[in-house]
Amino acid sequence: MNEARDSYVEDNFERVLDAFEHCGWEAVVGDVSCKGYASLSEALHKCATIAASEDREAHAKVLRLLGEACSMMLSPDKSNEPFEPLVRIGGGRSIMPDDFTDSEIDFFTHIVDSIDKPTLKGRLADLVWLLRQPRDVKFALDAIDSYTQIPLDVDNWFGDGEQCWKRAIGLCRMIGPTGADHLDRIETSMIEALDSATPEDKFFGHGLADTLWSEGLGRSNSADIAAKLGTLAKGFDSIGDFHASGRFYNAAARWFRSSGDDDKAIDVTVAEAEAFVSDATARMSSDSPSHGVAASFVEDAIQVYRTVPRDQRDRHHVDQRIQELRLRLSEHGERAQEEMVTVRGDEIDVGDTIQKARDTVRGKPVHEALKAFVDLHRISVRELREAAIKNLSHTPFLASIPKVYSSRDGRVIARTPGISGAVPSVDDEVEILGQMNRVEYPTRVGIIVQAMILPSLDVLTMEHRVRTIDLINLARLSPIVPLGREVLFGRALAYGFNRDFATAIHLLAPQIEHMVRVPLKIAGVSTSHLDQHGIETENGLSTLIDLPQTKARFGEDVTYEIKALFCDQMGPNLRNTIAHGLLDDQQANSAEAVYAWWLGLQLVFNTYWYSLDKEKTGDQQDEKSEDDSSQN
Repeated sequence: MNEARDSYVEDNFERVLDAFEHCGWEAVVGDVSCKGYASLSEALHKCATIAASEDREAHAKVLRLLGEACSMMLSPDKSNEPFEPLVRIGGGRSIMPDDFTDSEIDFFTHIVDSIDKPTLKGRLADLVWLLRQPRDVKFALDAIDSYTQIPLDVDNWFGDGEQCWKRAIGLCRMIGPTGADHLDRIETSMIEALDSATPEDKFFGHGLADTLWSEGLGRSNSADIAAKLGTLAKGFDSIGDFHASGRFYNAAARWFRSSGDDDKAIDVTVAEAEAFVSDATARMSSDSPSHGVAASFVEDAIQVYRTVPRDQRDRHHVDQRIQELRLRLSEHGERAQEEMVTVRGDEIDVGDTIQKARDTVRGKPVHEALKAFVDLHRISVRELREAAIKNLSHTPFLASIPKVYSSRDGRVIARTPGISGAVPSVDDEVEILGQMNRVEYPTRVGIIVQAMILPSLDVLTMEHRVRTIDLINLARLSPIVPLGREVLFGRALAYGFNRDFATAIHLLAPQIEHMVRVPLKIAGVSTSHLDQHGIETENGLSTLIDLPQTKARFGEDVTYEIKALFCDQMGPNLRNTIAHGLLDDQQANSAEAVYAWWLGLQLVFNTYWYSLDKEKTGDQQDEKSEDDSSQN
């Protein structure tokens, strides 16, 4: 427990209990219009401030305690550490469970039975179950019953309902046989809610099915769940929402396989692939067509078709369809080059960079704040090269001396011959790249991280709650994230928002490699090699990044940054140091690690934003066309 907290509750326990009866918490909880604990906590804290201004000290203490209890984020996947602080800034954070004193937990124990609001009662019962020793299963059951009183509907599910129902499932399993009947009721309720879902509920049905699957529930109803998901997918097809239909077909395939019906699983997998094709066609027939966006959808379609087993492909002419789509992908790819533009930021004034970075994200809605965050700066290969040549030219004597570069553990990792003349020429490419990778790029990365990324991240996490589930959904919507890797990407990005960059890059590095490999493989580029025994092995990122098709797909700047960060011996070489266990604590939390996480977020978010922006532009064009028609 936190000894730094005051002893008010301990010293005035009976007074605090009486204040709970008269402080007006029921009206506060009942008046919260926005679903979720964040809104509940904010309302309780506001009421506490009013009580304090009116010298109602005990009332203010009670309301503030309830607000603190509701402020924490629920992470149901962590059974014994299910609550995380709402805010982390620098070395500080908002309240955590262990910050509550013994007397405050005793207070929660006394009042929980008198609370009839499921969100508040569930949170307090859960905290008592978690913190009071010895544990009393009564409070786990109270939490389960309260969490599962939160209605299974769209608004509540996408508030904190999903997390609460998952936590209830976890509690049922923690208490063993005592929770078995409750778990059965939870499973039944979720299946019934899924059966009632409609396309108007958007991804609510998908979320229910996903939770059932991840929690190992619903398996005896696999066929019915699969059929329902397929029906919803067709509903989305009929209204032209091909993104949603593809997601639901994908989920249906998983449940059909679980039921043992492989034929239907293949049928809906083919339907998923064709949903991506339909999305590409719709984008090209809109008022704001984009070959780049269409190409990403066609890539996804090919990737899905490739998952169909070879002995099942003839039935749906899969190989022929893949060839057709590769031709279409090539056409879109060639035309997409014409759409590319260079994005340049303003010149950086080092003196006020930190304040500018904070102001860039401050006070904006979360989507706009994230967009500003990932666009804080762009590194240009051309500018790095010019800076390297300029600096080598300033010290021609030193630049002409051959150099030996060592790793942190003393191994020789590279040698450069020195420049051949007073000014670097085309013959000095090795030396120029060495200057870029060893000096210019790390210097800029360090400045960007310390003066821009970390200061603005403080503001972003203080003003917005960026949840793991939100980042997983972002990854699902981002065209650059390969299918089946959305959860891994989402979790990697979430660790960064919690400033756990070491874990973030351990997850992110192999996924970046796969992100590079997938579009190359889809385009028919060989990404593997055969040894003398006929064993086929996938090439690593160091090989893939040097393929000309990689630069064509990702552009010169992004390709350079991925190579410089992840697989160049002259740089941090994160992919290889992680893979071989060479990454130490210091490097795992270095500026390069922070930047690698931020670059991953930038790639995922900007590809999502680009496709979303095209949709908005198309909608505006449609509205303008309608206005013009009405005027005519």
